[in-house]
This record gives sequence, structure tokens and C-alpha cells, in this order.
Amino acid sequence: MTISPEVSSLVAAIQDFSRNKLRRPADFAVLIDLAYAQKKKDVLGELSFLAKFVWNTYTVMKRIGRNEEGYDKLSFQFNENMEKASTLIRLIMKEGPADAKRDFTQAYFPMTPDAFQNLLDLLYDLSWLKNWEIDHSSSAKR
Repeated sequence: MTISPEVSSLVAAIQDFSRNKLRRPADFAVLIDLAYAQKKKDVLGELSFLAKFVWNTYTVMKRIGRNEEGYDKLSFQFNENMEKASTLIRLIMKEGPADAKRDFTQAYFPMTPDAFQNLLDLLYDLSWLKNWEIDHSSSAKR
């Protein structure tokens, strides 16, 4: 799939902003490009918000460990929001090209450890989109 120059520039800017930490930049670009083309920026915004929440929850869960107080509640919230994020990704991909839908379906949606890690990595990248938006909206107000 060909990515628009606008989205290519945005992904490059986020890659720089994250200090080259994006894990799935090609799929990240596809998702953003489809959201823009389909006028689903609001869905992408909700997805990036959820992604930031999921990633932060995951980080806390790893830090405190399974046996600590509050872990079960965090785990429930994590799983619930992973499902919501997956649904939003599917919504954006629904009207995408057949090859992109196939690639995303194979990489992110099977119930396998690899697909789970792929989805978590894509959400990590989407959390950088939210971080970039927050940073750039506050710097524009200065």
C-alpha cells in the first residue's frame, strides 16, 4: 500500500520524536493513512488514547508483578482495553485494501502469543502518536 506524503512525514516526525523507538512503523503508517483517507481521525484519536492507556497499564503490571495487590484489576482493565483497541483497528481496516486487511488479520488478530505481542507493539507505536499530539498541541499554545 502506498502511504501518502502527509502520513509519511508524520510517521517520520514521530519516529524522530520517539528517538527511533517505533516497533511496527510500516503498519503504523498504514493504519494512520487509512484513518485519514476514510475520514476516521476521531477513531484514530480514540485508538491512540486507548493505546497510551494500555501501554501504561502494561508497564505498571510488569513492574508490580502478578502477586501484588491491584494486579487483577489492572489485568482486567488491560484486557478490556486491548479488546476495544483491537475493535477500533478492525474498524479502520474494514474499508482498507484487501492485502492490508489480510496482513493485519494475520499479524494482529489470531489468538497467539506472537499476534498478542504484535498488537502490543502496534499499540506502543500508537501511544507515541498520542504523546506527539500532546507535545505538539501544548507547544502550539506557547
